[in-house]
Amino acid sequence: MFGIITVSGARTQTQIQPSGPDASRHSRTEAKAAGTSAGLTGTLTLTVKQRGLQQSILKSILDEYLQTTNTITRIVADNPGALGQITGDLENLRSYTEQVSFSDALPDTMLGFFYALIAMACMYSSFWGLRNTMDVQADLSPRGARRSVAPTHKLQVVLADAAAALVISFAEVVLLIAYMGLALNVRFGGQLGYVLLTCLAGCTAGVAQGTFIGTFVRGSEGVKTGILVGTNMTLSFLAGLMWVDIKHIINLKAPVLSYINPAALIADAFYSLYVFDTYRRFFINICMLCLISAVLCGVSFLRLRRERYESI
Repeated sequence: MFGIITVSGARTQTQIQPSGPDASRHSRTEAKAAGTSAGLTGTLTLTVKQRGLQQSILKSILDEYLQTTNTITRIVADNPGALGQITGDLENLRSYTEQVSFSDALPDTMLGFFYALIAMACMYSSFWGLRNTMDVQADLSPRGARRSVAPTHKLQVVLADAAAALVISFAEVVLLIAYMGLALNVRFGGQLGYVLLTCLAGCTAGVAQGTFIGTFVRGSEGVKTGILVGTNMTLSFLAGLMWVDIKHIINLKAPVLSYINPAALIADAFYSLYVFDTYRRFFINICMLCLISAVLCGVSFLRLRRERYESI
């Protein structure tokens, strides 16, 4: 039950009175009785068991009734002959606000979860980056020991591994996009080229993150994998994967996190393609993803370049 409405007494009032253990909202509005124009006089009380959208709607309805009743009372008291015109105006209510949409896209809160899921898939490209760092460090794998003594420049090795990882992860995300679009009918805004660009930028950020963690975190492969999984899930949660409202809360309370979280940038890029007619917000997200990828790759390569081994 959302609420209980009771009528009694000699005055009209609206009261939201919580009656449950989880309720903490209490407000009260009072007005004089408005006669019999609406057929209701007395005390009007609304009691709810908890806070929520439905309870707020009930309060808004009663508040509107009180405001209308109080206005009619004052007008009729000053000019009794205006009652007939007021009755006609009430039958032809006008709206003085206009709903403006950024595009023709239909609002759908479920899309936020799908976009965050794609963002998580892109971030899981980081496992390829982690695998690559294991294969170029001589103290972590036999393959890394063999490649360390090879005459090939380390930059060429790192770039070749990163390109291979990017191609594989990008193909996996494209298959996911195709399944969501064709089988699940998930909408992406009709800009296939920009959708693929978002996937590419997201996978690049994922590979860069895996390379960074694999380079700077000391320990076994299991330790690095555990840290990488925790990082990816945290970033995905903040992007709205488990709770879509967390993304909006972060935008209000800590907007900086939205610009340094690759998963949030990927999800927001898809959202901006679907909702907005312009591409300003989209390209801001893509540029931030490219910047994060460049920084992570740059510092990771500098760290790998400085590594020296006494013996292999």
